[in-house]
Amino acid sequence: MTIDRLVISRQYRRAALEAHAPAAARVPSGMIVEFETSDEPYELLAQGVAPEAISLERFNQVTGPLAVIGARPGEALRVDILDIVIERAWLVSLHTFGPLRHLLEESRCEEVTIQNGMLEISEHLRLPVQPSIGCIGLAPARGGSSTFRPVWPWGGNLDLVELGPGSTIWLPVQRPEAYLYIGDVHAAIGAGEPAHVGIEAAARVVVRASVDSQVRCQAPRIRTENTLLLVSVGPSVEAAQQRALQQAIDVLRTEFALSQREAYAYACACLSYRFGGPAGPVVLAELPLQPLDHSFGVLTPS
Repeated sequence: MTIDRLVISRQYRRAALEAHAPAAARVPSGMIVEFETSDEPYELLAQGVAPEAISLERFNQVTGPLAVIGARPGEALRVDILDIVIERAWLVSLHTFGPLRHLLEESRCEEVTIQNGMLEISEHLRLPVQPSIGCIGLAPARGGSSTFRPVWPWGGNLDLVELGPGSTIWLPVQRPEAYLYIGDVHAAIGAGEPAHVGIEAAARVVVRASVDSQVRCQAPRIRTENTLLLVSVGPSVEAAQQRALQQAIDVLRTEFALSQREAYAYACACLSYRFGGPAGPVVLAELPLQPLDHSFGVLTPS
């Protein structure tokens, strides 16, 4: 079955989440949109361009902005990730970048063959394609926000494996019409992006963007099949951890209607912390939904 969708070409790529850029497209809430994402810097590296000749922000280019009619500050933009089609994949080695740079004698960028859903790294190593969005965010109220670092309350360089097909992310709207940007797609990435680089890719990302007036969030939140993730950013890991915990308790109390005693018990028994990507102090509070199946709120649709 073919689903009608609007396509935003990768020619609308930018190196920041910009509040005052011309909209690449303007759509009603609930529209299905396909974002073409760029792998331009990896093409350049493969052609022999030196890494230092390419700015870091250029590595995290995003496509957009998509203006969603009716989105207003104070509301949330719900983005359902329907599909991610990887068009090309790259194994990138930057000998001056990342915690594993001491293992690299030189910078290299090699296109990786994709065959039957597998990344053909070598004749001995084949890895599954597990696509995810590295950078997704809304424009700030004014000016621009880096797509490299830090992560912002309205999104940015999250680098989360959970941002794959079938998941949903809510982002707090900062300016009228939201202005959604998507880029930095990975064909595969480890949780926390331990090497500070994944298997990078050019892709086509299909999403449904909807205004959600029922959700009030101060930072991104992500829903997978079995888990709710609350993203917290802060000036330090400790501050982000405390904010993540407070967000979790607030959601349990207000959206799942738990008493203070019940929310405390859930936190003791079920709540988990984990770090986000390397773009700054990012902590995720991970709430398994199975113990909450009896509560039907906006985040746990039947």
